[in-house]
Amino acid sequence: MTLRCACYTRFSTDKQTPISTEDQIRKCREFAEAKGWTLLDDELYADEAVSGAGADREGLKRLLTAAKSLPRPFEVVLVDDTSRLSRSVGDASRIREQLGFVGVRIIAVSQGIDSQDEQSEVLFDVHALVDTLYIKELGKKTHRGLEGLALRGFHTGGNCFGYRNVRVEGGVKLKVNESEAMIVRRIFEMAASGTSLKKIAKTFNRERIAPPRPRAKKENPTWCPTAIHAMLRREMYAGRVIWNRSRFVKSPGTNKRISRPRPRSEWRVIERPELLIVCSELWERVQTRLAWTKKVYGQQTRNGLLNRTASSQYLFSGIVKCGPCGGNLVITSGRSRRGYRRYGCSQHFYRGTCPNGLQIRKDWLEEKLLAGLQDAVLQPVAVSYAVAEFCRQLKEADGNVLREAERAVEQKRKVEAELNRLIAAVADSGHSTFLIEAIDQRELELRNIDERLNAWGPGLAQVQPSDVTDFVKDRLATLCDLLNSDVTQARAELLGHVSEIRLTPRQTGTGSEYVAAGEWNLLGSYPEKDRARHLLGVRARLVAGVGFEPTTSGL
Repeated sequence: MTLRCACYTRFSTDKQTPISTEDQIRKCREFAEAKGWTLLDDELYADEAVSGAGADREGLKRLLTAAKSLPRPFEVVLVDDTSRLSRSVGDASRIREQLGFVGVRIIAVSQGIDSQDEQSEVLFDVHALVDTLYIKELGKKTHRGLEGLALRGFHTGGNCFGYRNVRVEGGVKLKVNESEAMIVRRIFEMAASGTSLKKIAKTFNRERIAPPRPRAKKENPTWCPTAIHAMLRREMYAGRVIWNRSRFVKSPGTNKRISRPRPRSEWRVIERPELLIVCSELWERVQTRLAWTKKVYGQQTRNGLLNRTASSQYLFSGIVKCGPCGGNLVITSGRSRRGYRRYGCSQHFYRGTCPNGLQIRKDWLEEKLLAGLQDAVLQPVAVSYAVAEFCRQLKEADGNVLREAERAVEQKRKVEAELNRLIAAVADSGHSTFLIEAIDQRELELRNIDERLNAWGPGLAQVQPSDVTDFVKDRLATLCDLLNSDVTQARAELLGHVSEIRLTPRQTGTGSEYVAAGEWNLLGSYPEKDRARHLLGVRARLVAGVGFEPTTSGL
């Protein structure tokens, strides 16, 4: 009887040649012809560059679907060897069971195993076990090889924003890409100053700055907050490579890889000062800011973003609380273009669990609260502290720029020396493609260094406290306008100076009003340690009994 045969082929990675598929088909065709069977050209199923560790392969799925269809198009499935079918003991067993149930034979040509034979089940299981052990051992060897490369200073991953991959003898190394490094530093500086992830993303998209990893399928690649959050936590920018932080495991029955964290004891921390883009001081400021915002705004979401309060457009969102129940006061009315926005107790208006139904206009509340803060910060002791702190930070920034410039000059000297040696080598040995490329790279590095030095200029001017006192007083006198110019950043800064403000309703002879109680910490708890706490007058208390809204009927 002439049997009709189907053929299934597979190769694992895109580094293997597609000729592998043709060779497998050829071996199966020769086997079928020797048996007097027919290998159908319409029943050739293949999976290219797909691992055999999972069963979610399109070619395999089409084969199984065809085998279960009626009338059945073939009686035999030919494979070059058992590893082509699967490298998982469980998947190999299930595939055999499905084909055997519908009466289709499986033959591994190279190994001479036929599912129709009595001993075939044992032989299939033994070879499946060997195939599974092979892929596990291969994974261990690959991991060991990558670890060796990482310890020798080679790069073991893909592209990383801020760096460029340079192929050298033995592998690939990272070099700082100054054009992208300037963007990285800007991201860190914006984050350290309190700018939200969303605003950073919107700013870069508005300026049409090219995002990292532009995807071919996306017509308009853009920056997103999650990518920026990941960049702010990437220790490579601080000159440290952490290798073996995570591992990938495959979801059972599929080829989908899922990242799982490894224990810290298995991490490899490698100091790489030549990869430093962000200075240690700026790095620590950003990490402190991230830890602080997480603590203030609560648990993060799965993607690392904060809750909606963090980017609210209202200055006192998450700060003002209901006196009777402790719940947040939120905007409960006036969101339309008509009418005034009003704060009210969320527990009363949305859940009915609090008796406090008093509402207060948003603009009145901000005006009264900020008036108390403004009176406090205009005290002479507060102004003196603000001026002294401003001058201290300015001097510190000047010192940072000077140190960066010194490092850049030293780097320029080394690059110039390397360039001279390369030019001398060309003069001695003649034209060489490798030497010319190396010269071009050194010249590009010199141009980038010169651009950095020109951008820094001669340095910051020396500023005396008397030069900025009037400026500070002027800005503090217009505190309300200053804070409302960038609500998201202003609220983040406010949370460093006040934990909460309780608004308690009280009845008066003609209506109702709110009374506020809270404490402004003028020195702030973030980002610097509280200096000069011994100074008098640095704290201003909002004393209970001060009405926040004129008595108005109907409130």
